[in-house]
Amino acid sequence: MLELGVYPNAPLVEAVFEIRFSGEPAVECHRDVFFEKVRDKFPKVLVPQVNPGQFPALTPYHFRSVDEKTSLMVAINRFAYSTRSYDGFASFKKQTMHYMAIFGEHFRLRELTRTGLRYVNIIPFSREGSLLPVERYLKIRVEMPAARPSLVSNISFRYVTPTDRGSFTLRLECVTSAEQQEAFLLDFDYTKVSGLNFGQLEEYIDESHAETKLFFENIVTDEYRKFMNGEVVE
Repeated sequence: MLELGVYPNAPLVEAVFEIRFSGEPAVECHRDVFFEKVRDKFPKVLVPQVNPGQFPALTPYHFRSVDEKTSLMVAINRFAYSTRSYDGFASFKKQTMHYMAIFGEHFRLRELTRTGLRYVNIIPFSREGSLLPVERYLKIRVEMPAARPSLVSNISFRYVTPTDRGSFTLRLECVTSAEQQEAFLLDFDYTKVSGLNFGQLEEYIDESHAETKLFFENIVTDEYRKFMNGEVVE
């Protein structure tokens, strides 16, 4: 079984690992000191635009790499590492843990309120007439009452199931790119929300990845797996 995101034709477009914690004023007051520690890799600063009714301290800053493929999200109660250049879980985990360690040590984090690992996948497709070829790519069946045919021309749903101390969320939607190419958005989010400690982040990200990988491997069809492996699909 190949690793999620290492297939030659992998659909993964973004990976994110986020932690949340009780509001820490030091983050708001000394964000500049943290920025100095990561400036070389993330020189671009995106300042949030606050809308009426929003709290400025809760709105995150984004520090981005020159090519804008990788970023750090910083707010008074959360921090995240994200990348659109995914070279496999081992590399992603190494980078994530590196910046989490810098952030956690600088702001002396201990207890966490949430961890979340998110994988965003985009699967381009061509319609069969006016219908969606869902079953060619994903092991998902849309069952309708006998009075209605089980033919699908659009799809948008969110599926949430509880896990150990958290939940797993799957979002599936039809989206259209700027080039008018239709695709399935397959968005996984594995979260943990109780009894969390900053010192156990490696355990949490490993568990989140293992569970998400298992779900992904079981939801894609054998036909689509051949395409991801670079095989010719007739």
